[in-house]
Amino acid sequence: MDAGDGHSYYDLSLVDGYNLPVAIQLLAGPSTTLQNLPGHLTNPSCVGSVGNLQAPGYNPYSNGQSFLGTTGDAPLSFDNSTTLSEVAQWCPYNLQVSSSTGPNGGVYIYPDGSINRPEFDPCYSACSKWNLPADCCTGQYNSPSTCHPSQYSQSAKGVCPDAYSYGESCHRHA
Repeated sequence: MDAGDGHSYYDLSLVDGYNLPVAIQLLAGPSTTLQNLPGHLTNPSCVGSVGNLQAPGYNPYSNGQSFLGTTGDAPLSFDNSTTLSEVAQWCPYNLQVSSSTGPNGGVYIYPDGSINRPEFDPCYSACSKWNLPADCCTGQYNSPSTCHPSQYSQSAKGVCPDAYSYGESCHRHA
């Protein structure tokens, strides 16, 4: 995975949408300085669906075990403030991969808690669905001053803070 400068780079991206819960666990080789980095700095994760959430108060370190290469001494930071309802509703209805005909006479109201959604809810990004320059950070929107997060990217960042959600070329961890 050498990028040509002696380093390897990796990240999680939701720029094109969300379709799988994912985590990356760094397995450092025996002669690397990465062995000394705590896992919470090297192991990003994204679980943006209700079916993959643990109960509030879940602690994978409670019995001294490790989790995704981390321990209780340097744990992953778990978000305990995001509710099941927020996770279930994060994808705008008109970006859902498997959405039915729009509610309210075809008008999408977001968020709409009255719409039943599946536990696992794959989602297109606004860029992937409509391919507009403003959503894709291209053309006249290809700079940090003109490319701004969409409702999709703000919501995606809310449930997956370790992931990029828009305009990787313009913004770092936006």
